[in-house]
Amino acid sequence: MNFIKNEKQAMQQLAFQMAIIFSMIILTVGYALAQKNQTRNTNSQTNALVGRWVSDEATVEIRSDGTLTINGEEFSYKVKNSVITVYGDDGTIQFPFELDGDTMTVSVEDREVVYTREKNKNATTKQNQTRGASPPELVGKWCYMSNLTGSNSRMSNRCFTLYANGTYEYYSETSSSGSNGSSASQESDSGRWSATATSLTAYSKSNGTITYSLEKRNHPKTGDPMLVVDGDAYVTAYQKESW
Repeated sequence: MNFIKNEKQAMQQLAFQMAIIFSMIILTVGYALAQKNQTRNTNSQTNALVGRWVSDEATVEIRSDGTLTINGEEFSYKVKNSVITVYGDDGTIQFPFELDGDTMTVSVEDREVVYTREKNKNATTKQNQTRGASPPELVGKWCYMSNLTGSNSRMSNRCFTLYANGTYEYYSETSSSGSNGSSASQESDSGRWSATATSLTAYSKSNGTITYSLEKRNHPKTGDPMLVVDGDAYVTAYQKESW
């Protein structure tokens, strides 16, 4: 009888041990699947962000290998829960974002910056050569400055900002001084814009439709990109890659 009792206890102990082993296996497999799903979700988020993004402040190129460039400067990054963490030599910074197809809204220092994904560059360039559009590479702030000194001096500062949504803003300030005294004037305008490879058209709210000649050049000293509009060279106000 003791033999049967001992055998029964041994079987119960073995069953208990097997239950513990199976529980550990299930927990391990569950954890591995959870980690795999988390990695898959992270990869899915990353893949959705891959591309070249343009705003009125910066151009960002996001790659699938965990690296990106901001205005040509290299960084590494990770994506988790709709937050991009960017790693650089000076530390890390987090950018919460919302993605809607080819539009990405990024929170930067308590404000929102809207980026648009750049489509196939060759196709876009060909399209822009045949009809007016809002080429992403032209988006940004461009400024012209002149300063003439002598018996009569004159200073002119003109800037226009082309936005990715097809709108623009223009502002100019001119001052002069001489034997007849000094004067100053200011002017501003806004509206919509489009461009081809050789022209820039402003659909002004106050002045109607005006078309200017357009040419891309790089600054002869700094290499910064410029837009030559009706013969006047406007230099980028933000850091941008050369043409």
